[in-house]
Amino acid sequence: MSELSNAEETNADNQLVKNEKRLKKIFKYIDPKEQPNFCPVRDIFSVVSDKWSVLIIGFLGQHDAIRFNELKKMVYGISSKILSERLKRLERDGYIERKVYVEVPIRVEYKLTELGSSYLNQLLNFGDWIGQFASQILKSRKAYDGK
Repeated sequence: MSELSNAEETNADNQLVKNEKRLKKIFKYIDPKEQPNFCPVRDIFSVVSDKWSVLIIGFLGQHDAIRFNELKKMVYGISSKILSERLKRLERDGYIERKVYVEVPIRVEYKLTELGSSYLNQLLNFGDWIGQFASQILKSRKAYDGK
């Protein structure tokens, strides 16, 4: 039994070391003594991790291309202004492509780029993690709120 515990402890220690290395790699740009010019978490992750951008990426991932108003109907609760802002940010960073068709009326479609599809895969992995731990998180919330 203690051999299994030692093996589990070794695995946990190895995972801790791997995580530390990955965190150092991500945050190597940050010097606590001065403001960084570039921080991957703030400058990149924050753009695509807000609630609207995650939903936009998810819905775009379900379609080859989609028009603004169709997307707005899918992303329940988002205003036209916020949707427009998020689409511009996502396009600027290369996650989505905007294509304008010169027609009457003008038609604009949005679709994921290769980078956007790659990010969608990461979101799906995170979604799997959420599915695995959602009940545990909800129990923790309930216990905390009951204090």
